[in-house]
Amino acid sequence: MSPWKWTPERTQGIWRHGPAWMKPLVAAVPWLTVLLLLLMLHMVGGTLVTNRGALFDLPDSSGFDDGESASLVALVMPMPHETLVFFDDARYTIGDETSAAAFVSHLEDRVSKSERKKLLVLADRRVATGELMKIAAMARRSGVGSVLFAEKRAGKVDE
Repeated sequence: MSPWKWTPERTQGIWRHGPAWMKPLVAAVPWLTVLLLLLMLHMVGGTLVTNRGALFDLPDSSGFDDGESASLVALVMPMPHETLVFFDDARYTIGDETSAAAFVSHLEDRVSKSERKKLLVLADRRVATGELMKIAAMARRSGVGSVLFAEKRAGKVDE
């Protein structure tokens, strides 16, 4: 009891209003809000983390410090039953004769227009060495003076 002989009225909070069947639902609303928020974060988080593109892993090498610059660049990726070469926004298959011939003719055209006759090959470490030798032979046939193979720098962070 207070010294003034007055006690505050005890209210029932959220239980005072509404029908009786709604009172448990009103009590569960904060928990439902938290569950919906977690569900939305899970759905949005999954789409924000996903990156489109190809996983490309260059092999390590420790003996080379400086490389040469090249104006012609080919990207080589292994696939389950074929090896793909990407050159000037076009895709070529090394195992297919017509696609390989188209790659050689496109490379000849670019070499004739370029002042540097160097081809930089960015090959994934899973590409077979024989496939790289085929690409180097195709480059030689098309007039490339030297074929350079890329390495992964030790100081660079993989992304």
